[in-house]
Formats: sequence, structure tokens, C-alpha cells
Amino acid sequence: MASLIEQQLRERAQALLDEGSVELFLGYRQGSRSLRVAPFAARSSSETERLVWNAACVPNLAGTLHKYAGQRIGVALKMCDAHSVIQLLRFNQIRRDELYVIGVVCHGMADAERIAATDADTITLWDPATERPTLGPDQLLDKCVSCTQPVPDLYDELLGRVATAPPETKNERLADIQMLEAMDAPTRRAFWQEQLSKCTLCYACQAACPLCFCKQCALSLERSDPRRQTRDMGAIFTYHVMRAYHLTERCTGCNECERVCPEDIPLSLITQKLEQDREQR
Repeated sequence: MASLIEQQLRERAQALLDEGSVELFLGYRQGSRSLRVAPFAARSSSETERLVWNAACVPNLAGTLHKYAGQRIGVALKMCDAHSVIQLLRFNQIRRDELYVIGVVCHGMADAERIAATDADTITLWDPATERPTLGPDQLLDKCVSCTQPVPDLYDELLGRVATAPPETKNERLADIQMLEAMDAPTRRAFWQEQLSKCTLCYACQAACPLCFCKQCALSLERSDPRRQTRDMGAIFTYHVMRAYHLTERCTGCNECERVCPEDIPLSLITQKLEQDREQR
């Protein structure tokens, strides 16, 4: 049974398409399992029935907008996605007059990996009475536990209930940064040596990042390059450090890079540490 937000989202998407205000509406469709969704572009009113909204709607839709450049796009954005869209607008990667944004109040998204360890197929993601996830802090993404801004700061209309009391938060990433800062240089280098030695240079982090928008990345190696085949640590360090520098002032902390990493490397820790250093200068 669709939640109220899901019903409202489908109705608004259908209306926008029927009246010709947009050529497509970008949201999510259900995947093969309850905790899996995928970006989905509805191009007709009948296709809007496939749109879903629940605590599994994690992927950042800002990274999909470039596929529809030059078209009038309706899009559903939570706070993380809206921050990324603002950066894309700032760097002239998309046009505001081509977007109609339905902002959705977000009270946290599910951490599929944590829940998969329990019972992902039977867990209830959404309470239709409160229009909020039914998940506890230990079942949410870390970025959601520390989030203090459930309302997107970019929208043409807003769906969802805004809480009257500020959410309780716990900034796990700040604790991780403080842990790094407490290390001496050799220990810190050993930490990153251990983490980055797992990297296979698959570039999933680059593909998922909505703000890695260069058409050709100067840091990427061809599959035939010996450094990629042998997982050369110099090449791996160079890629991750330079990519993080390139994203300084751009990165919004959506953590998509970290979420898609098949080796569970804490990639957002690099960008967020650099961003903190920049702000403290």
C-alpha cells in the first residue's frame, strides 16, 4: 500500500506530465528487494504509478540529471540530493529553468547493509501514520543519524511533514575525523595504507558521485594500464587524494562514493577532512 507521500508524489508527477510542464519526472522505482530502489524516469502519466518513496530511496538523483540535459525535468529531491543540485547549478552543469523540484522532507534513509544482516525482506520501512521511517538509529545511514536538516533547501513545492522539534543527532564522522587527528603521522599513514590497499581502481566512487562531472577524468587509468592491473599503491593514493582535492568546496557529504564502494573504504572521510581543514583556515 502506497504511503501518503508516495501517493502525493505520483499525483503531482502525473499532473506535471499531463499539463506539459515537464517532459519526464525523475524519481525512484522499486527494485527486486524491499531495500533496493533504482532511479526511474517516468515519461507518461501511466508510468508515474511505478514511482515509490520510502526509506530505501538512497541514491542521489542529482547524479542522474545530466542524462536528460536540454529537457524539462521534474524531480523529487531529499536534502542530500538538493545540496548536490545546488552545486551543479553553481558550476553551470544544469539549468534551473529546466527543473521543477518537488522537495521531500527526509527523516533518514535505511542502511541496507546493516539491515541485510538481520531480516531485510520482512522489515517495515515506513509508518504511514507518521510519514516517517520506522527504523532506529542503528538501521539508518550514518549521514542520516548526524543530519540536522530534513527539509531540502531547494524546491518548487514541498511534500512531507516537518517535525516541530529538531532531530536528535550523533555525528559519527566528526568522531572519525578526531580519531585521525589524534594519530601521529606514521600511524595515520598506516591507516590509509591499510584502507586504500583494498582499492581495485574500479572507479565506482567516481561514477556515483554527482559532482564528478568531468567528461574525461584525468585521474582514471585505462584497464590495460599496468598500474591498474597491479593495483599500484602510488596510483591509488594519487587518484584518491587528487580526486578529494578536486571536490573540495564541491562535496556535499552525500556519501554516495562510500556507499557504492565494494571494498567498504571510508572515502568520504578524506573529502570531509579536507573540507574541515579548508573551513578552519
